[in-house]
Amino acid sequence: MARTRLLFGLLVVSHCLASPHSYSLLQDRDDAHDVYDYVVVGGGTAGLTVADRLSESGRYTVLAVEYGILEPDGRRGRTNMYNITSVPQVNLNNRTFPVDVGCIVGGSSAVNAQAFQRGTKRDYNNWAELSGVNNSSWNWDDLQPYFRKAIQLGSGPHPDIARFYNMTYNPGSYGTNTSKHSIFATFSRGHSPAVIPLYQSLREYPGVNIPIDHSVGAVGLAWTPRSMDPISLNRSYSRTGHYDGLDRDNYHLITATRVERVVFKGKTADGVEISPRWPAEDHEGKGKGKGRNKGKGNGKRIIKARKEVILSAGAIHTPQILQLSGVGPAPLLKKAKIPVIVDLPGVGANLQDHAYQPALQFNWTSPPPHPEVNTTLPPAETFVFGPGLNLMMGLPGISPARYQSLAASYLAQSPDQFFPPGTHPTIIAGYAQQQRLYAAGMLDKDFAFSATGMGGIPVAAPQLMHGLSRGTVTLNLTSPLSEPIVDYRFASNPLDLEIVAENIKFFRRFYTGPDSTLKQYVNLTLGEIQPGPGYKSDEELKEWLRANLVPSVFHPSGTAAKMPREWGGVVGEGLEVYGVKRLSVVDTSIFPTIVGSTTSMTVYAAAEKAADLIKERA
Repeated sequence: MARTRLLFGLLVVSHCLASPHSYSLLQDRDDAHDVYDYVVVGGGTAGLTVADRLSESGRYTVLAVEYGILEPDGRRGRTNMYNITSVPQVNLNNRTFPVDVGCIVGGSSAVNAQAFQRGTKRDYNNWAELSGVNNSSWNWDDLQPYFRKAIQLGSGPHPDIARFYNMTYNPGSYGTNTSKHSIFATFSRGHSPAVIPLYQSLREYPGVNIPIDHSVGAVGLAWTPRSMDPISLNRSYSRTGHYDGLDRDNYHLITATRVERVVFKGKTADGVEISPRWPAEDHEGKGKGKGRNKGKGNGKRIIKARKEVILSAGAIHTPQILQLSGVGPAPLLKKAKIPVIVDLPGVGANLQDHAYQPALQFNWTSPPPHPEVNTTLPPAETFVFGPGLNLMMGLPGISPARYQSLAASYLAQSPDQFFPPGTHPTIIAGYAQQQRLYAAGMLDKDFAFSATGMGGIPVAAPQLMHGLSRGTVTLNLTSPLSEPIVDYRFASNPLDLEIVAENIKFFRRFYTGPDSTLKQYVNLTLGEIQPGPGYKSDEELKEWLRANLVPSVFHPSGTAAKMPREWGGVVGEGLEVYGVKRLSVVDTSIFPTIVGSTTSMTVYAAAEKAADLIKERA
């Protein structure tokens, strides 16, 4: 029997069966109450954060519903990931790609690579401009208190490591609450001396800025922390920070449970309809000791919400649930034979992600010499992850000769030029606003278009941080409850490939150009390994990218954007869904534009802010 994997659920703590986690979990979904104050759909990065904050006063009852199960963190093939594949990407030689998001209590924060960054000042100030209001509280300055509330500094770099690697950081960017119920940003104690000559060469390279770290909202060469507990050195994520050990009678979590739709009374969200993830006959076999909820039957059930339903199912499943609930583009819903509650064209539009190319590689003659690094750390701690060196670049630094002409070319495009025929006018209007801001960002050295984790060998795999194309997430019309149709539409705007080609040319110059201090160590006779000497011109590089580039680093965003409704927005300043009552969205879906960094830290901050907004209107 085919498994349909709809959505992210949530968490809860109750007073039922004891578990090995020092708190208890609702072991039987039928033990969930009929009514809660808040029902949170999705037990991931945002969902667990919101559920924790709404339940912490004890005034409100909260149910979190999670499609995944409670199990150890860490990525293990498909066992704790959704099994979704994109449609063929016509501009990438019709290749398909995995759409990887976490299917586990903790969501993608339980399975990501733990890189912990925030975007630039311009990223969040763009959010405020895209609010369409003069007094938006979603700008850089207003969000910083929520970053400090959300993320605590576990520890800075070890003094020995900091001295050898010139590590600097800004303690004021983080909070100082070191309780176990925190999300920690911790600088790695690991090191690789071979990265030192690379760091020194980048420091001296034209156009490379050196901020104290990336938390201050600037791009450049800096050391970044990881989402890591400072004592155990284990992953710090939404489950450890916002679920484990809370033990609140007013906070329940059910797992292995699908939310099929939001239930409306008129245009007011009244609750959610849930069903088991697995058929009834599988409950015992799949549920033993792994936090998988059993039920007394295989039927559906409605759980009501007195105050709000909060969708935190992620940028892939939140729009799917909205569409299944009758909130979305009316033509799509009618084709799926779903009664239209609200015609909201932006639901599932505006999909964005970061893209990456396979590593640019060169042959060494001999590796550049590096100093010995002696530390007082115990041997077991000296190689925990790498040192976390990241280079983020604006377009002026990547392409000093072409950035102005690229910005002018982008600004000259008609906003509807690269959208499919029939795209709703509100979506075009919203993209026109994004186009205006991105064209200005192309001229800004502190608006990231490239990000690269740096190692100690001649390898660089830059990511495109602000792509110009927009994709979609829509219902599968032949089977609406199965996984949605995901189309990144990457390179539908051809300037995406132009910019990535400029990234490649930047690193070619860095390793082998006239300003390179590493050129003496590169074997110019054997040449470049990848892409290789056969790819020199822009057209040749774009040909290689069409065959090799990957349009996702698993940071899907934007599919229920916080923008005005007339710009294709889905939620307003308070994250409430337009056209209905008592329904809000809190996850990467709300990002009007993707941030130029990994997304998890921003999700935590946004969820902290969202919890305050929700409590204010309680």
